[in-house]
Amino acid sequence: MKLYFLLPAKFLLFILLVGIIACKSDESGNVPFVHVTMMDNTFYPPVIRTSKGSKIRFVNEGNNPHNAVALDKSWTTEKTYGQSAMFRGAQTDVYYPEEGVFPYFCTFHASPDGKVGMTGVAVVGNAVYSSQTNASKSKISKTWSGVTRKVPSQYPTIQNAVDAALPGDLILIAKGIYKEEVVVTTPSLVIRGEDRAETIIDGEFLRGNGVMVVGADGVAVENLTARNATLNGVYWTGVKGYRGSYLTAYNNGDYGLYAFDSVDGILEHSFASGSPDSGIYIGQCNPCKSIIYDVISENNALGYSGTNSSGDLYLLSSIWRRNQLGIGPNTLDRELLPPQKSIVVKKNLVYDNNNYNAPSKKLEVPSIGNGIGVLGGLENLVEGNVVLNHKNYGILVTPNIDENIWISNNNKIKNNIVLSSGRGDITMSGPVSVGNCFENNTISQSSPPLLDTLQSCKGIRYPLTGDMASTIGLLALFVQANMGDFELASYKNQPIPPKQKEMPKDLLAKIEPAHDVFEKNKYLIDKAELPPETKQELEAFEKSSKFHVSAFRVHYPATFKTWFFHIFGYLLPFGIFASWTGLALLDKLNRKGSSELKADLSFWGILLLPFIGALFVLFSKESLVSKKVRNTVVFGGIGLFLSILVMTVYAMFAVTGPAV
Repeated sequence: MKLYFLLPAKFLLFILLVGIIACKSDESGNVPFVHVTMMDNTFYPPVIRTSKGSKIRFVNEGNNPHNAVALDKSWTTEKTYGQSAMFRGAQTDVYYPEEGVFPYFCTFHASPDGKVGMTGVAVVGNAVYSSQTNASKSKISKTWSGVTRKVPSQYPTIQNAVDAALPGDLILIAKGIYKEEVVVTTPSLVIRGEDRAETIIDGEFLRGNGVMVVGADGVAVENLTARNATLNGVYWTGVKGYRGSYLTAYNNGDYGLYAFDSVDGILEHSFASGSPDSGIYIGQCNPCKSIIYDVISENNALGYSGTNSSGDLYLLSSIWRRNQLGIGPNTLDRELLPPQKSIVVKKNLVYDNNNYNAPSKKLEVPSIGNGIGVLGGLENLVEGNVVLNHKNYGILVTPNIDENIWISNNNKIKNNIVLSSGRGDITMSGPVSVGNCFENNTISQSSPPLLDTLQSCKGIRYPLTGDMASTIGLLALFVQANMGDFELASYKNQPIPPKQKEMPKDLLAKIEPAHDVFEKNKYLIDKAELPPETKQELEAFEKSSKFHVSAFRVHYPATFKTWFFHIFGYLLPFGIFASWTGLALLDKLNRKGSSELKADLSFWGILLLPFIGALFVLFSKESLVSKKVRNTVVFGGIGLFLSILVMTVYAMFAVTGPAV
């Protein structure tokens, strides 16, 4: 289902942005231009051809900030846009007065030399271009080379050691604070700190990433802390084979631990906090062949977020607490490979994700107060988790809206303990929901009621459409977020987390690059157990339940606008229905009299066929209602409903500038 009838301008813009090659006339003159879309983290199309004297319009449709810089530094989007970072919705033009081949790259998501990562090429005029198909990555090594490069005793900086390393080498980093950004393009390295808490890569809120692995397969990062980066703590992009073990990432400006467009990996025994997007993120992969195991993610906007990440992805035995949303697999158009589908969320402890003071971007706030949210995902399994104390919903299956409406279909919610949720322990949003099933969950209340009975995985599958209250509430929060109603906390002043457990000595004795990671760790899927802290949290819950389920509560955070949206959303359709029905019944009464109505089939049609029965009577040849009154009531009601809906959706999608 598409939202094009509501968003004609948005739809047309999207069609233009996905790589139109044909040149068009500029609004301000006759200079032809072509579009390049900045996705996460790709230029689309990667090679663009245009004529001499034309320009390229760069438009950021991604989730993350991007830019474009010529490989020879002859131009940059910063010169025309006015600042280095272009956020979602931003656009700027770059002119090409001469023929030639012009490579460019994003400084945030490519190697410093602009050769690996988020790169693109502009071919202008009749210039000859051929892709460097003979270029190849360095050979990988699945075993330790026997070489250890020590920082700072042998190399003054981590980057010096990485630049000198060959595949299979160990980079061993002593205790200390390293004020640098480490970019890795050599495969099969093991980058390890001597002390998890005291080997610190500090971005000082000046540098983009703590560690960025770009196109280098098999790189493992272990036993260190990455903090205060403007983008990400530890980041892999475009790789096959990655491992993040015993890492701490806190107070970074985008994600804590981040694997994008990468497969065959594991993030384990790690901690992430203080990120205004998500603490831990695996996105845009299918099949991902990746595992998240024994991690703690807290005090983020989202504990886990996975946009368009599908297939062989497992979230196991981890703790997601005191975020705004605990776990949120989702589908969005702004990244490739939609829709999100087929992941497993198993044996996790998810609690108290109501943290309004966590750092957040503008459109992360509406997710607050929910434990696990399947947002436009398909065929996911959520099983055996304990989900406690959420002001909105414990486990929520709901559509997600971007350029398209993505419906959550065929998800299984089984064997979970979900208690003390403000509006519903397990919830299926409307108006459309297909094939989702709920089985053997321990709950107090579901929304709609009796989900385990009427939408069971093995028994009855009643054609239930879903709960509209959750949809209206989320819509209200999205509108308010776009209007700037919520105060956004900064990632720069979040609490410093306590010391986390060190990498065990037996693992320190093992030096192994990150190849064949998924196969080596598949045993964790069957081994998965609830975290040890689960017992303690359940005992605390039994003593004092924080929230009491009530389907009539207004969504948290409750404001007048949220309340108004709920009331308006509920009453407007009923008001239109009542006006049509009342007018049709009066028409029938004037024509036949009360004694004849009960025997009239059209009378029962008015009552039993919402809207349709009344319209049939009002627009029949026998109707006594004047055309002016009839059209005012019917088309006025439709116009009011659609105008409110269009204005609401427009407010949701309005570009109000980058999040702070």
